[in-house]
Amino acid sequence: MQNQRTSGFWRRRNNFFAFLVGATLFGVVLGTMAYCFMSRDFLNQLSLAQENFLEVRRNSDFAVVLMKSLSTSTMFLGAVFVLGFSAIAQPVEIGVLVFRGMGLGVTMAQVYTQYGTTGIAICAVLIVPSALISAYALIIGTREAVYMSNLLMTNSLSDRPSEGMLSSVKLYGTKFLVLEAVCAVSAAVDCLCSVIFAGRF
Repeated sequence: MQNQRTSGFWRRRNNFFAFLVGATLFGVVLGTMAYCFMSRDFLNQLSLAQENFLEVRRNSDFAVVLMKSLSTSTMFLGAVFVLGFSAIAQPVEIGVLVFRGMGLGVTMAQVYTQYGTTGIAICAVLIVPSALISAYALIIGTREAVYMSNLLMTNSLSDRPSEGMLSSVKLYGTKFLVLEAVCAVSAAVDCLCSVIFAGRF
């Protein structure tokens, strides 16, 4: 019986992880589709931003690359961390994940449109490697935030005495510190890919 409960727990956990991965991919597709309907003025602004994206990497300004990459990942991770302390923020937490996917989809669509077939290579070596790592950190962070929100909701609706949540909050914070370290790895990978490949485009 215990083995069946454990198996069911991990099955639900894996299913929810797959759902969050799907939400991210949905955001990427949504962002790619949204790019097709953006105004010309907005697309011109995106083109300037994209030129700056490559120019920073071509000029070997890797401190800027590191800080921009890390700050972006930290901003999204911090958002789901804070939302985890709300008992009713589960849809918003998943929405942050979809929004992050949309940003990635718009970026890759812009690069492909601007550089053609070369854009595929740019995405493959300058965007995707670090994006995969940071997306993984955000997916795990969103999962933990949803679990924390569910726990808060359960405690708030329960009529039984609660022993407090200090240990759960400490564990929650520790997990996010580890995820922030993963985001730092993502930023380092961004810099490494820039060192190796940016000068070739």
